[in-house]
Amino acid sequence: MEENKVEELEQIIEGGVAAEVAKPESRRMQFSKTCGKLAFALSKAQGAMHAVGKGKQGYGYKYADLGSVLDELREPFAKNELAIVQGHELLKGENPSVITYSRIIHSSGEWTESALEIPITAMKGLSPAQTVGVVSTYAKRYLIQAQAGLASEDTDASPSGAK
Repeated sequence: MEENKVEELEQIIEGGVAAEVAKPESRRMQFSKTCGKLAFALSKAQGAMHAVGKGKQGYGYKYADLGSVLDELREPFAKNELAIVQGHELLKGENPSVITYSRIIHSSGEWTESALEIPITAMKGLSPAQTVGVVSTYAKRYLIQAQAGLASEDTDASPSGAK
C-alpha cells in the first residue's frame, strides 16, 4: 500500500469512523432457532427469481451491479414477506478490513445471516473511504446473491470477450 494512503486510511479509522471492535467468533452462516417459515418463503421467492444479467463492465469482465441484484429480489421478497438488512464493520489495525453482514428476515421473525470479511488494500485513483465503499458494495452483492440463491449469468468460464 502506498504510505500516504495507509496514513490517510489510519486517520479515517482513528478519526472515529469506526471504533475498535472484536472479531466475531464465527463467520459461518447463521439461522434463527427456527427457520421453517423463512425456508418456505425463501423457496417461493426463489421460484419467482431469474438469473440477473451482468450489465456492468469491469476491467476485462462483466458483472451484475448491486442495484440489478436488488431489483431482481425486490418483488419476490416483498410478496413473500422477506426483508434484507445489510451492514458493515470496519476493523482497524495492521491489516484493516471490512466485515459485511447480510441478514434475510421473514415477517415471522425468523432469519438467516452471513458475513464476509475483505481486507482493505489501496486501489489506484481511490481514496481510502472510496476503497471501503467499493469493498462494501462488492461484499453486499455477493452475500445477498448467495443467501437468496440468485444466480447471475455465467460469463466467468467464457473465453475473454465472449458473452
